[in-house]
Amino acid sequence: MVGAVRIGASPQRVADYFHLLVTYVDGEVTLQIGEFHNPPRPEDVASLTLPDDDVRNLRNCQPGDCDVKLGGAGLAEMQSAIDWNAPDAAGRLNALARRRLVDYVAAYMRQGNAALITYNDKSEPVSMRAEWQGLLRNSPNIMTYAPALAQYLDRYPNATLAGGSDFIYWAKEVYAGNPVVHADHMVRWQDPQKPDRITIAQKQIYASHYYNGSLAITTILDSTPPGAAARSTVIYFNRSRSDLLKGGFGSGVKRRVAEGQAKSAAEQTLGNMKTALEKAGSYGVPVGFPLYR
Repeated sequence: MVGAVRIGASPQRVADYFHLLVTYVDGEVTLQIGEFHNPPRPEDVASLTLPDDDVRNLRNCQPGDCDVKLGGAGLAEMQSAIDWNAPDAAGRLNALARRRLVDYVAAYMRQGNAALITYNDKSEPVSMRAEWQGLLRNSPNIMTYAPALAQYLDRYPNATLAGGSDFIYWAKEVYAGNPVVHADHMVRWQDPQKPDRITIAQKQIYASHYYNGSLAITTILDSTPPGAAARSTVIYFNRSRSDLLKGGFGSGVKRRVAEGQAKSAAEQTLGNMKTALEKAGSYGVPVGFPLYR
């Protein structure tokens, strides 16, 4: 998915909008959100609660047959650690989920792609590491126009990026009518060789539903005419891999749903950004901006 929009704001201000979003909960699209310290701390996820449907579904999860995306180790630990007959079973499950997410992000910060989970919720396990490599390999435009950024995302944390800063966040957001818990690595990069642009990259490192991997790149170009008010051109690119696109019964319907959701998300992302940033004297209210796309 690719889209573009012109916004009456400077590139710096547009880029700042992304960080604002990581602090914003609208209660409709974004239900919960938080940023990780480096290294992560338990308090970073203190507000996270699993969706009620996920709590019910996890009770019956088995390797290769689960309605929530988990790795084999996570499934095994959940089965051994949770007494589903206990009155506080849901509370224990949420505590375990928070602890596992902190440990997972800490491992990613130390090991990068080597720590990415292998989903074991379906009959065929899915390696996020392999999915990420496929996303990057099939995005030659990034390799051509931002090779330093692509290399940094792929080799993190064993790489440097001049002009770059990054943070990792988690969120619980509504997608296709259902809450999805996800974690993403966001990088803000201003290439010293190209000071007229800022790039925001979002690399998904976990999602509880639908996504096997996702990479979003937003390039913000300074397009201010001489003597005029600040203006930016924002180019948004997203490539995702989703189990909604797998074959099988109903795959055509699922593909249309996924394509419609992707188009709607891109339009919403760019439209809400333009509306909010062009409000006089204000960054505006970032309503309905799905961060994981």
